[in-house]
Amino acid sequence: MHAEGVAGAPAFLLLHGVGGAAWSWKPQRTALAQRFGVYTWEGRGHGEAARVADAGLADYWVDALEALAVLRTRGATPLTVVGHSMGGLLAMRLATHRPADVESVVLVDPVYAPDGSAGHVPGAAGKFAAAAFSPLFHQVAVNGPIARAMSRWVFTNSFENRDRMEAAWRDQQTQVPVEYPRMLREAFTGPTGIEIRDDASAIDVPTLVLEGSSGRKAPRFPGLVNTLRERLADRFRYESIPGGHYLQLDEPDRVTALLLGWKAPAA
Repeated sequence: MHAEGVAGAPAFLLLHGVGGAAWSWKPQRTALAQRFGVYTWEGRGHGEAARVADAGLADYWVDALEALAVLRTRGATPLTVVGHSMGGLLAMRLATHRPADVESVVLVDPVYAPDGSAGHVPGAAGKFAAAAFSPLFHQVAVNGPIARAMSRWVFTNSFENRDRMEAAWRDQQTQVPVEYPRMLREAFTGPTGIEIRDDASAIDVPTLVLEGSSGRKAPRFPGLVNTLRERLADRFRYESIPGGHYLQLDEPDRVTALLLGWKAPAA
């Protein structure tokens, strides 16, 4: 956990996604730290966290719980939890399982499948892909050529701004993508040991969803957006921003401004 910012001020906890780390929040950390406390979490195998052979969503959930427990002992809670991609799933889960420690949630292009799994490819298509690509999943090695090729492909398709993508790729190389074997399998097959749909249906804190609109005219996961809108009413806000999946790096000024505005009433 990286801690910075104003001691005793309202705080943010920033949760990265798969393949990310503290660097994933560079623009936001700098701006938020001028007015708030900022805690940037790194799950196992990411950034400066301990190296592991493999990990899945359930493992990162354990890490996120531990991070929140540490912040509770420091008197930093309740706080606003901001999660990108996989981190968005963890943010929702923290809000529903530790509501006393979470005052609001921001989901930055979260990954959420209509069937409640963490997978990008739900249903029959996901089962077919899992069977077809199973041999490939098992060849993915820590920092190996397949992992690097997949990482590069993900980054290339996660940005609209090419220069920002190249800068992010250089930063990404400072951490080893050790999570890819199991996370890749989970992305296609769905079962993770965590029922994400239950979290979306139980969240009861103000929630802001920011989605990149590249190639889309509607929410990426309308089931999630509609569930939150119906449940939270005027405590829910949705923003579609021109940009790719790494929205906080692709459109840093817009995302930073929205985070500052979201936290301002609590400050």
